[in-house]
Amino acid sequence: MRKPIDGETRVLGVLGEKIAYTLSPAIQNAALAHARVNCRYVAFSVRRMELGAFFDAVRVLDMPGLNVTIPHKEEVIRHLDSLSRTAKRIGAVNTIVNRRGKLRGENTDLAGFHALMKGLGVRDLRSALVLGAGGAARAVLVELAERGVPSVRVACRRPAQGKALLRSLGIAGEAVAWKAREDEAVDLVVNTTPLGQGARDARPVGKRFLRGTRAVADLVVKPGGTALVKSARSVGVSASEGSVMLVEQGRESFYHWFGRRPPRSVMMRALEDSYR
Repeated sequence: MRKPIDGETRVLGVLGEKIAYTLSPAIQNAALAHARVNCRYVAFSVRRMELGAFFDAVRVLDMPGLNVTIPHKEEVIRHLDSLSRTAKRIGAVNTIVNRRGKLRGENTDLAGFHALMKGLGVRDLRSALVLGAGGAARAVLVELAERGVPSVRVACRRPAQGKALLRSLGIAGEAVAWKAREDEAVDLVVNTTPLGQGARDARPVGKRFLRGTRAVADLVVKPGGTALVKSARSVGVSASEGSVMLVEQGRESFYHWFGRRPPRSVMMRALEDSYR
């Protein structure tokens, strides 16, 4: 039985904005219970203008750490004391570790996306289309660069943002307008936007375009598949939603906080149970 909350219980959680949808509390609280760590993990919805005060509270309350999600993965950097090598390379933070009031930024999205790609089982990719240009797209682009994918396009509503992203990462690629995203078939499509997260389950690209694709990775978490994943599978394309990535990056975050990785099965079971 899990130890009840007492005077020594500490709090950690996920930082974002309008994040009632997040499933991180489900998987992290399951991991904490399994590891018998006297902590509770909650969601913190904080506006950009409130981040300074929030991080003052993190230090005062001696919170072990945080995860960071949309839209704060880049903005939080200026509130931290140091960054890991991976976080510096990506230019975004999704995990924060507090050690005696000193906050270090980490990025476990890269490990998460690597696990997702491994599960898809695709090799020798020649081209990729990345939808979105936010913090998660940074980790995706670094992974694609490390895989040596020669042709990469970033599709976003403001191509200038995509160009700036590629330039900041030192990655050769092309930024295109969102409406021009389907003009040329690619081996891999990666959705890094929230499209498909809501009740409408929007599909960011059409089924006809997917017929020429070898694999689809949708970072939106929806066990059973998002509309994009279902469309891809219906035309014989290997596809995965974001559950594997969420669990793997969560395991790595847990390791940074507590020095051990919880079993994947514990976190995945909690994730699946939250959908029943």
